[in-house]
Amino acid sequence: MRLSMRVACPFVFMALAGCGGSHLSVDEPADFGADVVVRSMVVAQQKCNAVGVPDLYECAEVPPSPAGERLAARVALDMYQVFQQSCYETAGAGRCEALVDAAYQKTKAQELRR
Repeated sequence: MRLSMRVACPFVFMALAGCGGSHLSVDEPADFGADVVVRSMVVAQQKCNAVGVPDLYECAEVPPSPAGERLAARVALDMYQVFQQSCYETAGAGRCEALVDAAYQKTKAQELRR
């Protein structure tokens, strides 16, 4: 992750704090907030694409605008970093990236149904 936690939004940490699986039964797998992270990244990607800056890292560094693409990119990237930190420690990189990929596929399938 190339960005530091410069945009530490309290709601991000609160949203992800409960996603580590403590609220799940033993039979349910924890997703560590992968769905939330992916939805944030998809929204940020759409905003960044709309202003012609498809790379989220670059988009996170553009000057602020009323469209909010910079903030969306920063929050999404920060959320992903928090996800990595909490998930990687518990489940390992391979499992965590599989969770993100599954969440992405689920999000894309839901978008296609709309």
